[in-house]
Amino acid sequence: MKIHPDHLESVRLDPTTQTSRGTQSSTAFGDILSQEVTKTGAQPTSSIASLPPPGGLGTLSALIGVQEVEATTPVTQAENAIMDKVDSVLDKWDQYAQSLQSTASSASLKQAYGVLDDIDGAMQQIRGANPDLAEKFPALQGVVSELEAMTVTERIKFNRGDYTA
Repeated sequence: MKIHPDHLESVRLDPTTQTSRGTQSSTAFGDILSQEVTKTGAQPTSSIASLPPPGGLGTLSALIGVQEVEATTPVTQAENAIMDKVDSVLDKWDQYAQSLQSTASSASLKQAYGVLDDIDGAMQQIRGANPDLAEKFPALQGVVSELEAMTVTERIKFNRGDYTA
């Protein structure tokens, strides 16, 4: 589609209406902002949380103190094992995506389906070995749930025939 200069003129806004709207909204915004600032100024400062400074963990450790950073719980061996299994599943997802991209023949689709079976088996193994994953490691629970949903969705798409040679 080509864009012609005469088409651009019909889309542009009238400069007089544009400036009048801009001053009205900025004035209204200024009024609302000043009202909110006066409201929060009357509240005690202990209820207002300050944002951490930008710059990552280096400045975050300076903000909360080195003693508190050292007091955080280290990653347990069980959590490390689960994270390694999830990492291997993510590698299999990469392999699955690459095999789907090269869908020139039915052999590559069979290979992709085999990788999907491997992913499904690994997810069942993670769930079977860790039935109380939600209580022990809630952050990993979310990742595992997402991977399970992706596996089920891809199996449905594959069986439906979305990927054809």
